[in-house]
Amino acid sequence: MKQFAVIGNPIEHSLSPDLHNYVYKLLSINALYKKKKVFHSELSQIMDDLRTGELNGVNVTIPHKENVIEYLDEINPRAKTIGAVNVIHKNGDKLFGNNTDWFGFTSALKKNGIKVSGKEVIVLGAGGTSKSIIFSLKQSGVKKIVLLNRTLQKAEELQDDFVFPYSLDDSVQKIRNDSIIINTTPIGMQNEQCPIDLGLLHENQTLIDVIYTPMETAFLKLGKKIGAKTLNGLDMFIYQGLTSMDLWFGEDISKKVNFTQLNTYLKNKLC
Repeated sequence: MKQFAVIGNPIEHSLSPDLHNYVYKLLSINALYKKKKVFHSELSQIMDDLRTGELNGVNVTIPHKENVIEYLDEINPRAKTIGAVNVIHKNGDKLFGNNTDWFGFTSALKKNGIKVSGKEVIVLGAGGTSKSIIFSLKQSGVKKIVLLNRTLQKAEELQDDFVFPYSLDDSVQKIRNDSIIINTTPIGMQNEQCPIDLGLLHENQTLIDVIYTPMETAFLKLGKKIGAKTLNGLDMFIYQGLTSMDLWFGEDISKKVNFTQLNTYLKNKLC
């Protein structure tokens, strides 16, 4: 039986085992998927487990999407450009890092009819997930990305012709009533906090949160209440997970799964 896992910290919230084991059972795949709470000091042991075959593949979540790269032998060109890895598999005797987050986000936008081409978009946070979102937005033809982060210096590391970094303190000046705002931070995952001042939210905005548990963060809850278009991270999560399986098993697993049924199954897990 093949063994897979998602590694991160915190990890308790993750629905990755539910998603993957659902698909394994559906398609009669002899595999098991678990979640592992992993500290930075334990990453080398996870890599050893991959090399020896004790693990056949892993997904990577907060906070390891960037610092896991140093342990890998090869990185997919897109993942290298992004600067973050969320899936690892063996390629021969080498560990290969890839990124399916950007594809998951692009697919989620398309599925929900959210168009960013030619528009200015606000991105909150400058971590590994943010890097994937920024790459997706560029691929989708975004006009400008206003990157707001608590630490300005970290945001400035991502500055280029499309990305303009600012401190979160500049939110009042940068967020408009018709903005598309994407939260890539974990703020709201474990409490009722919001990544920005709730007074900046408006009915004509589109609010996207990469968090899927809870399904409605305070950010999305108020947005929905005032009539803004909202989208949580569940669709992105499903798409990135299915694409991870395509990489691990070398076939189009994603095409064999009914997305709507899987989405409903996971929503019921969250209720």
